[in-house]
Amino acid sequence: MGFIEIFFKKNPKDITKEDVELFISKRIEENLNLDYKDIKAYDHFDELAKDISAFANSDGGLIILGVSEERVGEGKKLKIFPKEITWGDENLSREKLEDNIIAKIHPRIEGLRIVPVREGDSSSRVIFLIDVPKSSAPPHMASDHRYWKRLNFRRVEMEHYEIVDIFKARWVMREKLIENIYEPLASILEKHTKDLERFSVPSAYEIEEVLSRTYYKMQMDVGLWEELDDYIDQIKSLRKKELYISRLVSNIIKKNVLAHLGGKYPQLRNKLEISLKVTSEREGGTLDLHPQLLLEILLKNQTIKERLIKEYFGDIYEYNKMIVIIHDEITPTKKHYIDLDKFDEHIWKKCIKEASENDAITQFKESIDGLIEYAWNIIEEIVEY
Repeated sequence: MGFIEIFFKKNPKDITKEDVELFISKRIEENLNLDYKDIKAYDHFDELAKDISAFANSDGGLIILGVSEERVGEGKKLKIFPKEITWGDENLSREKLEDNIIAKIHPRIEGLRIVPVREGDSSSRVIFLIDVPKSSAPPHMASDHRYWKRLNFRRVEMEHYEIVDIFKARWVMREKLIENIYEPLASILEKHTKDLERFSVPSAYEIEEVLSRTYYKMQMDVGLWEELDDYIDQIKSLRKKELYISRLVSNIIKKNVLAHLGGKYPQLRNKLEISLKVTSEREGGTLDLHPQLLLEILLKNQTIKERLIKEYFGDIYEYNKMIVIIHDEITPTKKHYIDLDKFDEHIWKKCIKEASENDAITQFKESIDGLIEYAWNIIEEIVEY
């Protein structure tokens, strides 16, 4: 939640002229987190940069650009209240204001928001709400090459020792973030990409556990934090689809295997299950093809033999028979031996074709590819820190 939401208690896009007038009527005094500025300040980008960087270097706050000040008292008793709305010309733009401010503050303030509020329709006069978050990467230097902070309702220049202390704290925090957040996340995401390449959707638990370290999470870049939350949502959504896809692939394999066996078994009988193994001539040379491996081979459009050659190199030539094991609660377990090459040619290629034409499987593969790319993009961002 930003300062616009805190002060106005509304979604920024829903704030109207009436909301600003009501806010002014409350006569909230300028303070550490609130500043009023006449719209005339719009073109004084250097001064605005100082004020905005001061908020970011302190506790964050809201600048209402388009409300004049009423000063009451003097010296230490001075108080500043809002006076009236000073509407700006309809041609004043958020884009120009944002571009000029960004160009005059280094480093850039992440999460800075500028929201225009118009007097009437989209072509009418305007003021601006400038929402400045407390920076996660201070200090920020203004265009005058100085560092500013907020003190009560004033902007003051930071002392040298304050700047040094902030830089020291940043480096210490950076090391802690790398140790407690970034390195673990990069390692987990790299494992995720390997799982996803095998069409096995990983759990989001490990990432959530790292992000549960709330103190360190709050020091992270907001954009990265949001990307990780989005990635977690996509992982959870894909895991829900994974079971359905596994069953779909299992049924495709079962249907084509049973069709090849010439109708010896009722097609896809509910309690009828099959399992596949490959065997060699040598004693004990049997290899289980578990469901996850079969799903991976099928979705990669590989034949069984292609995959075994890739995984076991020359040892594949030992394997020449496919064992189809059929079992249910009624019929005793039956074994059918099929030449591996014939199995690939007459059964497995039909499975590949049917899977490639299935919309749900195609969408699942595309989601996997997208998530792999997303994971690597996040890893690259993490490495930059």
